[in-house]
Amino acid sequence: RPFLELAAATGCRRGELLALRWSDIVDGRATIARSVVYTKAQGIFFKGTKTDKPRTIKVPASALAVLEAHRRKQSAIRALYEGDYRAGDLIFAATDGAPINPDTVSGEIYKMFRRLKLPTGISLHSLRHTHTSELLADGVPLTVVSARLGHTSIRTTQEIYAHMIHGQDDDAADRWEEYHNRNKQAPTGTEKGQVQ
Repeated sequence: RPFLELAAATGCRRGELLALRWSDIVDGRATIARSVVYTKAQGIFFKGTKTDKPRTIKVPASALAVLEAHRRKQSAIRALYEGDYRAGDLIFAATDGAPINPDTVSGEIYKMFRRLKLPTGISLHSLRHTHTSELLADGVPLTVVSARLGHTSIRTTQEIYAHMIHGQDDDAADRWEEYHNRNKQAPTGTEKGQVQ
């Protein structure tokens, strides 16, 4: 649950979430600076983000509360391992503190989604799309959403989520109409201060 909650609340990529440390979250903000990757040749390792540019994003209070409960459980497990717990303070780790293979996480979530009978095509990455779509639909500026996602440019966000931006265009037209209707009630003439 904590992994899915943070994925939905931040729109982060799976590898970014798996690389996140407790020390990366300060005052309710998460610094996303690295990612967990798996290859057959190298196994599991850490690398920079997709853009190699760290970003800091606000974590919603609801997700922080879920993370705090997760931290208490993780601390109890860490105590059982004593000195055998792996170094590092990964938020999402194997029971011994080791990093988790991103493909394993995706596979488990895929199986869970199938058990829940969610539509075919729904995956972990769908949470990133949902996060983005909801923010854009609610009027959050494209620049803010793009920075939150860690896209290389606003253009990337614009191309992927063009359908949501068109929806905002409809809203913009409706708002203009409301403005127009309010202001056509204004008195006409040459009253003081009126621009002619």
